[in-house]
Amino acid sequence: MATHQDAKPEEATFEEIQALIQQDNRAPLVDVREPAEVALGIIPTAHHIPLADLKDALVTLSDKAFEDQYGFKRFAKDDEAIFYCRSGRRSRLAFAQAKELGYTHVRHYPGSWIEWEARTKDPSN
Repeated sequence: MATHQDAKPEEATFEEIQALIQQDNRAPLVDVREPAEVALGIIPTAHHIPLADLKDALVTLSDKAFEDQYGFKRFAKDDEAIFYCRSGRRSRLAFAQAKELGYTHVRHYPGSWIEWEARTKDPSN
């Protein structure tokens, strides 16, 4: 798991995600897992776009159709957005796909759901 000190520029750390969800004008946090996985839990404030739908969502859908389908405004190519999944593999693919489509300020959270759940779980459970 990347710590703040050894994270690459395209990677978001647990601490950055924690800070992000507290902000009012936050960059979108996009969960690219499958719906059955999301049903088990999601990072607060995150929006869900399955990886298989990401390219279509970013390229084909109109702004209105995107907002109607995903519940938030599509981020611009020069806006920040952060992808995550279960383990970091699919979020890296989402990051690469968005970069290839011309999104310049996207990142991914390599720790993803596994790290988030482990570090935020109530120890009394």
